[in-house]
Amino acid sequence: MIFFLIGSLAPQITRLSSSPVRCPSCLDPSPTVFLNKSQNKLSVFFIPVWWFKPKYLWICERCKWTGSTRPNDEQVRQREEAELTLRQRQPLPTWGLRKCKTCDKEVKLKIIQ
Repeated sequence: MIFFLIGSLAPQITRLSSSPVRCPSCLDPSPTVFLNKSQNKLSVFFIPVWWFKPKYLWICERCKWTGSTRPNDEQVRQREEAELTLRQRQPLPTWGLRKCKTCDKEVKLKIIQ
């Protein structure tokens, strides 16, 4: 006697109704992080037999950041301040502009090839 079993172990992710929050990773101004429930299920012949313990995850729709706790506004604010200080330290690109030594005006350089 020969038996064939067709089975699968597949995760199922469901978005729960919650108010979205801002992402601490991508700093998108619109709220893109939602609460999701991830649960594995064991199926035999395409019939769910066993559901495993669910995990609750916060997932960003834009950058796919994942966290187990809700990102708070302070995390986002700290990240924004770090980005701002990093941008302030870096010099702006000149794109071929130089300052005149005597009058301090910007002069466009001609590229000769």
